[in-house]
Amino acid sequence: MQSPRLPSVVLVLAALMPAACGGRAAVGQLEPASQFAAAKHAFRHGEFRTAQELFNRMVFDVSARDPLMPGVRFYLGETWFGLGDYLQASREFRRVADDFPQDSLAAYGLLRSADSFARMWRRAELDPTHGEAAITGYQELLGRYPESPAAVLAQVRMRAIQEQFALKDYQNGLFYFRRGGYDSAILYFRNLIATYPAASVVPDAFVRLVQAYDRIGYREEREETCAHLRQYFGARADVREVCGAGSPGR
Repeated sequence: MQSPRLPSVVLVLAALMPAACGGRAAVGQLEPASQFAAAKHAFRHGEFRTAQELFNRMVFDVSARDPLMPGVRFYLGETWFGLGDYLQASREFRRVADDFPQDSLAAYGLLRSADSFARMWRRAELDPTHGEAAITGYQELLGRYPESPAAVLAQVRMRAIQEQFALKDYQNGLFYFRRGGYDSAILYFRNLIATYPAASVVPDAFVRLVQAYDRIGYREEREETCAHLRQYFGARADVREVCGAGSPGR
């Protein structure tokens, strides 16, 4: 019969700590750097609850001015993220940026705080509150730490969230379009195009605009939209179908 597998952090503690109290030692007897190493080891092996307990202990055992404290707070956020409590994760990540704004982890704290909100908004049809919070977080990072490596990641992830918002507007516009609410559909499609001009659904929104203009007889708007479509998306089959293959402006 195989003996039960010990959590990896137990093995680390055994190597780091001297025997004490009758052969048993407490985490608090470790130097802060060793405590931090043991907690990170547990985290990296997926032992999020154990890591969280160790990092929480450090919050009380280590001075707030200790250089390790930004990392303690950051990894506390990561343990909450790993456990699926994204709201609490966002709060912990946020503390890194608010309490230690000059630390190298501050920008990553804002990044991961926004990531946590993004994780809570996974589908375009859901309430957009968390998605909006994610974009706000990414924008704050770009404003406060524009030259940081984290800012590069924020731009990529913000575009992904904006794609979801564009899709949400497109789906809303399509809902009204299919039910004959062409004026409402036009408002959604126009807002999508103006707000998220780089989104992948923009050409589809333009095509639907042309079709909506056709339905309600907005000929001038239809021709202006078709001119734009022919110029920028003229190779698409649906553009040729709704606008024809004439020259832009005709």
